[in-house]
Amino acid sequence: MAMRIRIRIRCRSAGALCPGCGAWSSRVRGSYLRFPADLPSAGRRVVLCLHVRRFACADASCGRRTFAEQVPGLTRRYGRWTERLRSALAEVGLALAGRAGARIADVFGIRVSRSTVLRLVDALPEPRPRTPRVVGRRIRDAQGPGLRDRARRRRDRPTRGPAA
Repeated sequence: MAMRIRIRIRCRSAGALCPGCGAWSSRVRGSYLRFPADLPSAGRRVVLCLHVRRFACADASCGRRTFAEQVPGLTRRYGRWTERLRSALAEVGLALAGRAGARIADVFGIRVSRSTVLRLVDALPEPRPRTPRVVGRRIRDAQGPGLRDRARRRRDRPTRGPAA
């Protein structure tokens, strides 16, 4: 049996904003416990014991009657992992892909399948393409067809001496 570290967390805010209409509500409808996993510490699994409150929306015209408070930066809706653990696994997946990423995660004390690692990588946003520094053009020269760019032509151009 692996040793676990449990951390109890409770929000102390007076209320929360409704995600449906944005109205502030401080009327607690109920509460429940969530147990998201976090990054291991000293070789031990870390599990958070998160006390979550459900609020009743104050706006009668809102389609959502109740909603659960979310802790920004810690968890997301229906998530079983913290954002730290999710981003660490995504980075491992970017570096090593599926099976190798799952093996390294297991060494760190995080048990995941290769499919999970790949799914986390697939969920990452696409990187923004960088703007090219130099635009090249095709030219024919003595060496045959090739691509030369303006920066190389400027760099290779012989310098002119002072005008006489």
